[in-house]
Amino acid sequence: MRTEAKVIGVLLLSITLSVTAAESYQRKCEVLDGVVVCKSLADELANLPAAEKGQRLYRETDRRHGPLMGYGSPGYGDSQSKFIAVVRDPDGTQKTREIRLKYLENSPDGNKRLMVFDKPKDLKRYAMLTISHKDNADEQWVYDPENNQVKRILSNNAFTPFSGTDITFEDISSQDVTKYDYQYERDAQLEGADCYIVNRFPKDKYSGYQRLETWIDKNTYLIKKIDYYDRKGVLLKTLTMDNYQQFNDKYWRAGEMRMKNHQSGRSTQLVWSEYQFNTGLTEADFSLNSLKNVN
Repeated sequence: MRTEAKVIGVLLLSITLSVTAAESYQRKCEVLDGVVVCKSLADELANLPAAEKGQRLYRETDRRHGPLMGYGSPGYGDSQSKFIAVVRDPDGTQKTREIRLKYLENSPDGNKRLMVFDKPKDLKRYAMLTISHKDNADEQWVYDPENNQVKRILSNNAFTPFSGTDITFEDISSQDVTKYDYQYERDAQLEGADCYIVNRFPKDKYSGYQRLETWIDKNTYLIKKIDYYDRKGVLLKTLTMDNYQQFNDKYWRAGEMRMKNHQSGRSTQLVWSEYQFNTGLTEADFSLNSLKNVN
């Protein structure tokens, strides 16, 4: 009977782990004396030190959804999308950029991202290539069609605003888990959603931030908000994500992002569209030579 119970337990365990991908994210199961015992991720994290808990929480959201800014999601291979960036100054002045984005996952040199401007006219074909590295600083290259030149952005210039927006080159670099230290702070609610609050502390000495207070939805592990604190520990800006949509029955992407600069009073709104996954992009689409040939 005891042997039969264990066999049944193993079968039940197999069924439990294969019910849905969402459940497998949440539950860790094992057979104890013929009984299937499952623990949620919350149970596993309950007694961990704050630093380890913070890292585990952020690693989970990265594992499920990949990095921010319209690309990512582990296992998709490559993706393409578009976004409109609307920059609003305190005096009411407004300017708009239209940008295409291509992303290649797990290439030999690291994940790669190519951003190409379509509008305004004076920025058309301006492009930026980013090659991420888990243990070293990202490589970032820009192409200026007016001068037909490709230049590398130095890591100590990563805090420079990107094309007049409130988003810096650092913000659109990779957000690899290994590039931060972590601290779980507390649980809180945001617009009715239960969230974990995790502080991320950049390891890069050239970072413009002391910490990034990151709000993670407990149910979906999607990031809802990030508060960016400058090197003096003063709140600099806030990024919020809204209108998440699911693509191909597995990829969740934010339809809208808003970056509010509390110190300048300026804001940038990003509206995303035309998401495509597994489009057949290759290394050749992300070479330095390809920058000069973008259309």
